[in-house]
Amino acid sequence: MEVIEELERILEKAPRIPFTDRVFVDGDLILDYLDRLRTLLPEELRQAQWIRQEKDRLLEEARRQAERLVAEAEEKARLLAQETEIVRQARAQAGEITSKARHTAAELKAGAVAYAGEVLKSLEGHLSDVLVRVRQGIQELENHRPPSQDQ
Repeated sequence: MEVIEELERILEKAPRIPFTDRVFVDGDLILDYLDRLRTLLPEELRQAQWIRQEKDRLLEEARRQAERLVAEAEEKARLLAQETEIVRQARAQAGEITSKARHTAAELKAGAVAYAGEVLKSLEGHLSDVLVRVRQGIQELENHRPPSQDQ
């Protein structure tokens, strides 16, 4: 910047050609300043180029990291959706199993009640037969009993 400012001062102090915007300058002096600029510029250019490369590298790294984060988020979303689907299927299957179990239990209960009813009716029939026989036995015993002395 100092070299450029010196060049500006040289041009400002240079004598003017009348009726024009042109100035008289020492060509060797200007060439000397241009050489100085040329020797100074490569370092700044290298720094600017390094800064540009660093910026490009950082942008590329940020892009890769963003892509990785998006991929991870998509994978997590896919897994959650898959888990949700598995849970939904498991609940549906559990509902079906529960429904079948209730239906089977109702059928078993109805069958057990019917069987118990049949067994009790059969037992009642047998007991009725036994009761009839017991009464017949009592009747026969009474018919064969000697008359009592009171009679």
